[in-house]
Amino acid sequence: MPRTPTRALLASAAIVAALTLPSPASSQYRLPTITSVARADSLHESAVALSSDFRRLRDAARLHEQSAALRAPEDSLAFRCLTTAAQLSYAKKDLADAQRDMAAAAAHALARGDIQKSAQAYADAAWLANARQHRGEVRSLARQAEMLAASPLLSGTQRVAILKRFVHTGREMASEER
Repeated sequence: MPRTPTRALLASAAIVAALTLPSPASSQYRLPTITSVARADSLHESAVALSSDFRRLRDAARLHEQSAALRAPEDSLAFRCLTTAAQLSYAKKDLADAQRDMAAAAAHALARGDIQKSAQAYADAAWLANARQHRGEVRSLARQAEMLAASPLLSGTQRVAILKRFVHTGREMASEER
């Protein structure tokens, strides 16, 4: 066959198309991970059911933590799961777990951009650290709550409500640097 300009143009177009088009494997649409959301919802429902039995509060708190861990950063139910886990741990007098879960809830809310809930959760975590007599953690957590409370995105009423949530012991303020 004689080589013609049209045939050469078509051959080079076919080669360019083959090299620039995505491969069949990479062009397939990936479905979102629905199984982790369904699993998180299932864990949450189980935790809620266990919460009614005082003897199973630790198990309920653990299930709430697992549910929160499976959720996407923008899922606000993770914050609720973590704060509920903290409350259940507090009810069982496990202040260390309660503080850890409340601080995790605060970090989660902050990652979602919810400054008010984050500040409130940090203030509650500071209160729990104070109950545990961990002064360094009180200062650190309360300072985070104070910094968030100073945000111009919060109203004066919200700011006062946040700052009233944690206790300053003696003359020492959380914002004091050491």
